[in-house]
Amino acid sequence: MVSIKQRKMKLKKSFQPIAQEAEEVYHNGSFLKFNISAIIDDINLRKLAVEKEIIDIEHWFKEHGLDFGIITESHLKNVDVSIPIIQAEIRINKYEIIDGHHRITRAYEDGLRYIESYKLNGEQLAEYLMSIEQYEAYIRYWNDKVDCYIEDMKRGQLL
Repeated sequence: MVSIKQRKMKLKKSFQPIAQEAEEVYHNGSFLKFNISAIIDDINLRKLAVEKEIIDIEHWFKEHGLDFGIITESHLKNVDVSIPIIQAEIRINKYEIIDGHHRITRAYEDGLRYIESYKLNGEQLAEYLMSIEQYEAYIRYWNDKVDCYIEDMKRGQLL
C-alpha cells in the first residue's frame, strides 16, 4: 500500500499534453481541463488500467446531492446507462464524476440501484491535462492537498 507521503507528485519534464482539443472535456474550476475523450480511448484500448466500481446510486446522490447544474433534460432520454461513468480523485480519497452526469441521473430517475464506473486516481488524472501550464498547476495543487491531508491526519481530523 502506498503511503500518503508517497503520493506527492514530481513534475515530469517530459510531460506532453495529449491534445489541445477534445470532443469531451472536464473543467475543474476555471483553469484545469482534462481530456475525457483521451481517457475513454485509453480505457477502451486498455492503455489505462483503472479500478472498476459499482456505485450505489441512491447512496451516491445522498452524499453528493441531486443537482449537477449541467443536465440537459432533452439529452437524458438518449443516454445509455450501460456505459460506465468515470470518477476521478480530485482531492485525496475524494472522487467526483468527470464523465457520466447524464447517465447517473437517468439511472436514478429510472429507479436503477447501481451503475458501473471507472475510477482514476489523482496521479492517473494528471496525464490527461490539456496544457503544460495546467499540468504544472495541478501538480502544485495535488501536492498541497497531500500536505493538508497529512496535517489533518496529525490533528486527528480525518475519519
